[in-house]
Amino acid sequence: MKSNKQRRAEIKAHRLERAARRLAELRLRADVRPVEGAGLVVADTALLAAHNNTYGPLPAFYVDKAFTCRDCGADEVWTAKQQKWWYEVALGNINSTAVRCRACRIARRALLRQA
Repeated sequence: MKSNKQRRAEIKAHRLERAARRLAELRLRADVRPVEGAGLVVADTALLAAHNNTYGPLPAFYVDKAFTCRDCGADEVWTAKQQKWWYEVALGNINSTAVRCRACRIARRALLRQA
């Protein structure tokens, strides 16, 4: 049977190994950058890391995402360029996604202003 001191040392060693593996994985992921093109924009991870408190990895790039508008049901595309603006300029939460089309967003803002 191991003492608490030995067990704590094992746990610490395991955590350090896991952190080293994770760091190596992130470095490898950062080295492999896709070529920018239509529907693909490289993310600035320094800007993302400054304001997003997340346990998961930050995106290395943005890809166009299809979504259905919550209000009118129209099929829309949240472009990579729009995502880059939302996450890096407007400082939106990294876990948020688009749920309304432009027309419904404008209508909702007008409705909220009247209230």
